[in-house]
Amino acid sequence: MKLANACYLCHTEEDLDYLAGDVDAAPDDVVKLIASSDHWSREQWQWLVQRFAPRLIDLVRRREADIDYTLRVLGPLYGDLGSWPDNERRATEEALHGALIDALEHWPTHDLVRMLGGLGSVYDDLWPWLARVDAAIGPAARAGVVRLAFHWSMDLLWQEDNWFSWWYPDDPVALVREWTLNARPVVDEYGREHPTCKTARDTLTAIGCLERGENGPWPYPHHHGPFEQKILN
Repeated sequence: MKLANACYLCHTEEDLDYLAGDVDAAPDDVVKLIASSDHWSREQWQWLVQRFAPRLIDLVRRREADIDYTLRVLGPLYGDLGSWPDNERRATEEALHGALIDALEHWPTHDLVRMLGGLGSVYDDLWPWLARVDAAIGPAARAGVVRLAFHWSMDLLWQEDNWFSWWYPDDPVALVREWTLNARPVVDEYGREHPTCKTARDTLTAIGCLERGENGPWPYPHHHGPFEQKILN
């Protein structure tokens, strides 16, 4: 596809040559331009995102690109993953699944939440991705579920709901609350297996407060930066 009619305020001619050429030859900084420009036509969006999806997902997985802002380009207004040929769509979904589980196991929770927001924008639905979180197996994944439940339960108690920057669900609080309350069995089991884990204990306390409609015992943190407990065994 010719990219000659793309915006030259956003891209140099050399950048456009890279994007129109060999996918593997394009530098990472040029690949990031796909997500950072809003001046592609619909056809250019689909063509570019379909070609560069593996590179974009890899950049997200390495946290070398803006997480949710980059993932949003797979959504219906941009690359439109849902319209791709079945084999390419499934391969891309599996790559996203791999990135999600890696984030669940290893990333700080505030970055995981950004990824979830980006994934929610792909099909305007977060539940299929949360189902993948719930189905993840192994101690690292279960610890990640505990961290996420802790993070979201504390946010809910403090009435914080600015989780998703580029995805706009009708009721994000109801969605997050439902998933968090349903995570109780995993948190409870993890706490029994790791009785010294303060995060699991605090998460169960927070979930109990949410269920009873009570305020939590923790004061709101008046500081800058994400609040997150350092865990896990």
